Amino acid sequence: MSFFNSGLFWFIQGIFVCLIVVGFKIWMEDREIPMPFWKWLLLGIWVLLFGFTIAFVGTNLGEKEPQAALLGGIVFGLIAIITAVGLWRLLLIGKNPKK
Repeated sequence: MSFFNSGLFWFIQGIFVCLIVVGFKIWMEDREIPMPFWKWLLLGIWVLLFGFTIAFVGTNLGEKEPQAALLGGIVFGLIAIITAVGLWRLLLIGKNPKK
C-alpha cells in the first residue's frame, strides 16, 4: 500500500489525467464541438462530483458502513448520472452538423 502514497503514483496519475484532458479536447475538435471556458468548468465540476461519489462509497465501505455506502451510492450516483446526461446535452450545443 505504500505505492499509493508515493510520488511515483501521483506522477503516473497526473500523466493519465493530462492524456485524458488532451484526448477529450482533440475528440471534441474532431466533432467540431466548441468548448469555451464555461463548458470546461462545468466538466471539471462534474468530474469532482463523480470522484466524490466514488470516494464516499469507498470510504463508507472501508469504515464498515455498507448501509451508508449503498444509500450514498444510490443518491450521489443518480445525481451524477442525471447531471452527466444534462452536461452531455449541454456540451453538444453549438455542434456543426456534418454535410
